[in-house]
Amino acid sequence: MTTLIIGLAMFFGIHVLTSTPLRAVLVGAVGENPYKGVFSVLSFAGLGLIIWGFVLARAMPEATALVFTSPAWSKPVTSALILVGLIIIGSGHGKGYIRKIVKQPMSVGIGVWAIAHLLSNGHLNEVMLFGSFLAYAVYDFVVSTLKGKVPTYDPELKADIKAIVLGVIIFAVLLFFHATLFGVSVI
Repeated sequence: MTTLIIGLAMFFGIHVLTSTPLRAVLVGAVGENPYKGVFSVLSFAGLGLIIWGFVLARAMPEATALVFTSPAWSKPVTSALILVGLIIIGSGHGKGYIRKIVKQPMSVGIGVWAIAHLLSNGHLNEVMLFGSFLAYAVYDFVVSTLKGKVPTYDPELKADIKAIVLGVIIFAVLLFFHATLFGVSVI
């Protein structure tokens, strides 16, 4: 579980750093492009450690300890929430009504995705993984909103249609390949 914890700390630590005054200090010291390069490398390294740590944790008895038992109704609700989350994430790339309503589509979409997975996954390693994504999504939503990062434009319905189509396609692909990619069948 140590690898998973290090990966989570690295990935979310570097993301939280970007919302603090320390970012400006670092950019001033090394420049915008070198900062972005280091940020990207550390983010990908953290993500890699999260994935590797999660895989390793599945074999550890303490990581797979049951924190809670998922309710019987969680599977279909999880699927529905994942679809909603993917549509919301997709709305972040256009100027539609969905993005305007949720204000922070990436944070809200990741939050919905995390809640959905928490409904169906009650082992310690799963709660740590999805709980961390949920905690960061809430943090990012609050910080971004307080900084005034809210969309201001005239919404277009075609952007929402694109987000819905994109969300449904990604959902279908993930549904079909979930067992291959993540070792858990959801069908």
